Amino acid sequence: MRRAATGTILLALFPLLLPSCKGEPACDAARLENAVYGFYLGESKTDVFARAKGRASWERLPDPRSGPRGEMYRFSAPLADVRGIDHARLTFLDGCLMEVIVYFRNTNVSTLNTLRRRLEEWYGMEATSPDGTIEMAYKTYWLKAPGMSVTLRRITKKPETELYIQFLHNELDERYSERKAAREAKMRGD
Repeated sequence: MRRAATGTILLALFPLLLPSCKGEPACDAARLENAVYGFYLGESKTDVFARAKGRASWERLPDPRSGPRGEMYRFSAPLADVRGIDHARLTFLDGCLMEVIVYFRNTNVSTLNTLRRRLEEWYGMEATSPDGTIEMAYKTYWLKAPGMSVTLRRITKKPETELYIQFLHNELDERYSERKAAREAKMRGD
């Protein structure tokens, strides 16, 4: 009798123990063809987490002080076998992967230059950057790739330095920017 009651309770609680897909919007953005460190911009959140199971751990991050950009997660590793990665940060908008930021362990200038050359080779274009009079404590390079923008940045912070590549889905970023502008206009009373 006791086992039957325990089984009934577990069956009743089972749906509560599973991650909920209810209310999760279906991804309606274009999934980009080429993966970046094992992630496909525009891929559904459900698919990313299913592929990540057993390869990386993750945790939901709080919204930044500047306000929410979407759902942000810190992944312990990329989904491609690449050495030298510290972690990745993913942002989802409307159930779609909008942004991938890959942080590197080695943050020296030679790593920055190696990454810049690799990105230029991968995307077949020269990276652009501001001149040295504007950037002092950091260095930024930009590339326009098919369906996305790519930013490589090295920021000197005390006591450490960050080196990362940001991949941003153009369509989803535009959607986010339009919503942000509409919210700001509504707040101003326009």
